[in-house]
Amino acid sequence: MSVTPPPVHVPRPYARPTANLVARVDVPTEDGASIAAFVYAPHGVRDVPGTPFGIDSAFPPVLMLHGNGEEHGIFGPVIDAVVATGRSVVAIDSRAQGESTRGEAPLTYELMAADAREVMSRLGVWDCHVLGFSDGAILGLLLARDWGEHVLSVTASGANLTPAGLPQEDTDFMAEAAAANAAWAAEGWEGEVDEEGNAVPSPAEAARIAELLQLMVDQPQIDAASLGGISCPVTVMAGEFDCILPEETERIAEAIGGAQTYIVPEAGHTIPKEAPEVMSKVLLETIGQNDARHPTHEVNAPSDVLVVPIDDSWADAVEDLYAHVCAEPGTSGWAQGLWPPEGLAAELLCAGKTLAALDPATAEVLGAVSVDFDDNMGDGWLAGHGHGQGGPDWEPRPTGEVACYHLLAVDPTARGRHVARALLAAAGQRARDLGASVVRINTSVANVGANNLYAGAGLTRHKPIWLPYEGLDLPGYTNLWELAL
Repeated sequence: MSVTPPPVHVPRPYARPTANLVARVDVPTEDGASIAAFVYAPHGVRDVPGTPFGIDSAFPPVLMLHGNGEEHGIFGPVIDAVVATGRSVVAIDSRAQGESTRGEAPLTYELMAADAREVMSRLGVWDCHVLGFSDGAILGLLLARDWGEHVLSVTASGANLTPAGLPQEDTDFMAEAAAANAAWAAEGWEGEVDEEGNAVPSPAEAARIAELLQLMVDQPQIDAASLGGISCPVTVMAGEFDCILPEETERIAEAIGGAQTYIVPEAGHTIPKEAPEVMSKVLLETIGQNDARHPTHEVNAPSDVLVVPIDDSWADAVEDLYAHVCAEPGTSGWAQGLWPPEGLAAELLCAGKTLAALDPATAEVLGAVSVDFDDNMGDGWLAGHGHGQGGPDWEPRPTGEVACYHLLAVDPTARGRHVARALLAAAGQRARDLGASVVRINTSVANVGANNLYAGAGLTRHKPIWLPYEGLDLPGYTNLWELAL
């Protein structure tokens, strides 16, 4: 007996974004997938140094994550509404959906959340707001939980923590549809149509659909208590007639301290289609609760910090400083014995390249930075899944024109005293004294404090390069910053 064709899902049409599409970026993953990301930006913003990929560092973008079996265009009017406020949007086609490929790793929500992190690393984004719908809302909650230092707010529409968050008849239907598609993948044929004339998926497409449906049958499996550490503003949305059970929506909101719930009247599950204007309004209100921006400010040295050149007689004090930073690395990723590399600080000290920020009253070392010449900040061709995406896009210059900063660090106990600003001001003057015309520096895309510092100090951000820090728990991409002197 021949196999029966699976049920055909015919999605309701939706309006795609009309905003300025500045860049499409295909991001490779370690298991061989390619994740397609689309950057929409305000009119006039281009993919150039200062706004690489169309993202202005002063305005953290919104990351948008769609639902199961969809693609990013479902957010069309919402993308347009956000871009109209002057903010860029990064919209991802999740793994095995839209323009993104499958890869080889087992399909999980945690894997797709990791894909989103990898995309933002490739784009050089260190903080963002997140909007997720359905499966994408699950990913948004995982990002806020596991990548919390980088998530400014989450708007999650139609999320569930386990399959039990849906009615049993819904999960039963998905299980049956998954089985029917799997059977068609194994024994079906090309070119079939159903009774209404709709094209039946090809065997290859049916295999993809079966896996995505089975994902919803088996996953997610998120412990509500694990969301308790989320500290950013969160709005949990659902439709009045959503397929997500009302008690599941409440369970999510109650698990996150301070989270708000918004139920859209007369709407079902697909709020991006049914009520995009409501979703846009709620999203922008949630962003407004933590609208972190990074405007440029003057780099002036505070009066209670003294920056002076130091020599190797200060070696112990500088080593202590770096040990303190490694003990409390924040998002820098510094780790004792791995970064800074053994002997590098001493080498820079002995060469007379190091400046220290001191407390004038106690001579305590509050921070340090080293300045020298270096016309090669990495070529972006190191081995790994992000290799081959190009080197720095800045202008080649002779060694004597390019000053670089190394091992800039502030003691955790001195944070809030603007020590980093003092170091940047003094280091800039040192670079001018050396005859440099530009300063260049690289820092991990994960380092929130450093990237905010350079953005606020008026440095120009270039596209990241693939320059992994061996042994450190950091993404493989490195942001490049430049300052004309």
